[in-house]
Amino acid sequence: MKNFTFKILLSCLLFFPVKSFSNYVLLDSYSFSNLLLQLATNKGEKEKGLMNIDRLVDFNGMFFLYKKPKVINMWMHNTRIPLDIIFIDKLSKVISINYGKPFSKEIISSKIKAIAVIEIPYNCAKKLQIKIGDKISWSNISENKKKNIRYYHCLAN
Repeated sequence: MKNFTFKILLSCLLFFPVKSFSNYVLLDSYSFSNLLLQLATNKGEKEKGLMNIDRLVDFNGMFFLYKKPKVINMWMHNTRIPLDIIFIDKLSKVISINYGKPFSKEIISSKIKAIAVIEIPYNCAKKLQIKIGDKISWSNISENKKKNIRYYHCLAN
């Protein structure tokens, strides 16, 4: 009987896979809430980032989350829009805010170990009053839930 139950459970998992991550995250801090970012979930998405995107429409930028803290290097090759690149440490605190110049091949490094990176339009960090040492929290949300959330948009006037 146990073997039969296991086979049924395995069959269900194969036909109805459980998605462990959503495509989006909402970020919050003491100075802002509901900053909606697309989540880079795999190596390919992390390597591509916001390359070849002319403008952000339904989200504010991209969030890169790593399993272990490490020195993270980013660049703006083939990235058309200027960005604020924000590195977050394992305590969820901002450790640096950097300018990403469009199409630059210059390496932008966390210099110390980080667990996450936020890419948002240039000057959005200033609008949101993000500063070094600020604690940032995030939560995964699904595409369906995203439709019902009123979120801050960095490009709004």
